[in-house]
Amino acid sequence: MKILITGGLGFIGSNFIRYALAKYPVMKIVNLDKQTYASCLATLKDLASNPRYAYIKGDICDPKKVAQAMSDCTAVINFAAETHVDRSINDASAFLNTNIIGVQVLLDAARKLKIKRFIQIGTDEVYGSRLKGSFNENDRLLPGH
Repeated sequence: MKILITGGLGFIGSNFIRYALAKYPVMKIVNLDKQTYASCLATLKDLASNPRYAYIKGDICDPKKVAQAMSDCTAVINFAAETHVDRSINDASAFLNTNIIGVQVLLDAARKLKIKRFIQIGTDEVYGSRLKGSFNENDRLLPGH
């Protein structure tokens, strides 16, 4: 099994890659990451020589790069996103490009390549703000609060 992880140089994506490679010894992972402020190339530096791991620098908004990275994959897990909603108040363009157009590029490529499984990762920000307690997937979505 070969899967594409996007945004794999971020905190959550890089930890998922380590977990998946350790738990599933036959899994191969392709990591497509743009290397933005939220990425840390050094985080997975020790995997560079691992034959089950490949890194491709690229943007999920680039259809050619996405098709190259997704080639021969059986699944896609998209961790790539612009986060920190407060940053979007000053300039929403990066958020719109990555979080909407980029996801569309991934979905179009997955459909064209007949990828059977596509998992879109999100953050707890879709549940709004909470001063105490925690969220779970059964809570009501309140992204503007």
